[in-house]
Amino acid sequence: MSDRLTALRRSVDQPPAGFDWDENAWREAGERVLRLVAAASTDWESRRPSPDHPDDALKLFSGPTPQDGVAFEELMTRIEREVLPTSAYNGHPRWLAYIMGAPAPVSVLGDLIASSLNQNSGLWRVTPSSTAIEVQTLSWIAEMLGFPSAAEGIFLSGGQMANIVAHAVIRDARVPWDARAFGVRGFNGNAPQLRIYASSELHYCHEQAAEILGMGRQAVRKVPVDESYRMRLDLLAQMIAEDRSRGDLPIAIVGTAGTVGTGAIDPIPELVSAARDEGLWLHIDGAYGAFATLADSCPIGLRALSDADSLACDPHKWLFSAIDAGVLLVREAGRLERSFAFHASYLETADRGARVDFLERGPENSRPQRAFKVWLSIQAFGRDGYAAMIDYNIRLAAYLEELVRATPGLALAAPRELSIVCWRVELEGLDRPALEELQVAVIEEIERRGIAMLSNARLQDGRTAIRACITNFRTRAEDMEKIVKASAQIGSELAAKSRR
Repeated sequence: MSDRLTALRRSVDQPPAGFDWDENAWREAGERVLRLVAAASTDWESRRPSPDHPDDALKLFSGPTPQDGVAFEELMTRIEREVLPTSAYNGHPRWLAYIMGAPAPVSVLGDLIASSLNQNSGLWRVTPSSTAIEVQTLSWIAEMLGFPSAAEGIFLSGGQMANIVAHAVIRDARVPWDARAFGVRGFNGNAPQLRIYASSELHYCHEQAAEILGMGRQAVRKVPVDESYRMRLDLLAQMIAEDRSRGDLPIAIVGTAGTVGTGAIDPIPELVSAARDEGLWLHIDGAYGAFATLADSCPIGLRALSDADSLACDPHKWLFSAIDAGVLLVREAGRLERSFAFHASYLETADRGARVDFLERGPENSRPQRAFKVWLSIQAFGRDGYAAMIDYNIRLAAYLEELVRATPGLALAAPRELSIVCWRVELEGLDRPALEELQVAVIEEIERRGIAMLSNARLQDGRTAIRACITNFRTRAEDMEKIVKASAQIGSELAAKSRR
């Protein structure tokens, strides 16, 4: 052995200490972590849904990079002392802002198990179990939502990415040239302007997708809505005809199954017919509302989403999965690979039987095991368990709606279809600007007092509404009562101050 080889061998005799644990260390640390997780996931009545002093986080989490390691117990103590008090808890029964599902405990533990395996679920060769579990979970979700067994899909970070990936598939399926090779302007650079039609209540990610894919934001035509915040079919037909008359190329209709603001559901059965008559792709953005099809109280037209060409949905909303877990389903198998497969020489992709390489179905090579926690949860609760809980959430929203109707000084602000309720504090003696300021002030004061986390919705006439979205298995009727009582009382208090 040469002197250099001997020296190099000697230099790697002992690796740096502390990186690996034996079984006892894992058990001790795991028990400590589970105590912390349990403390953060229970005793909700003693905890605020939002931090008392959120700006403390800016001071607590600053400073230089540590040079030396910190003992594990000290790290856990810091989490208890600094992280938990400055965190917002979307698992809290009165966290009703935005559309945030509470994570079920089995899903949280599923994330822990998946992290321990640490599989990059892009290639079958390196993650056979993860890949097979994702395929099975996608087939379960497709079945739950009425999609055909031949449909394909992929897990993504959430509804936003699922919708963006869907637009790439739509573009490639509907343009009469190779858009992957030549872009949206075609091989000679003078292709027509692509057009996509969506409700004016659409999520911004559809415009973002048009930007990312080179179509430009103006490719998305926003169709006005009716008094129930649903896409107007007469104006949709008119806009398609106008665009065709000037040489544009309509390619898709996007229906929304539960808008962000009011939870409105576009007339999906009619959109199915319109898309077929016009020869357009129908995509449904069901990030929020798709899984409501499981509930007995589901609006009947919502179930027509099973006839769409593609569907985005979020298990981390109404399947109560931990973030992140979004899904795109595509009716026609092979469409995802036509839009994303590259077959790079340095990656050994599968070409045998039912094996799947998910890196060929989406824009990610490195991708976590998003399906694992959903796979566990579907087995833990079953279709019927989810149906019962989603139905319970919708009934809670109906109860909230009636409480608002019965409370003096409050008024409903928009129709309810699923589990989003919008209302306003309406008091005499205040002009419109003062009433607008009052709605925002009530939302902020309810949060400041630690009562609830609510959000706002912008109504068709430009006014602001107080908004609650119930996608939480911990929320109860008494939570609805507290929120309605607080919004009325705080509204009166703040209005009285403004009149002085």
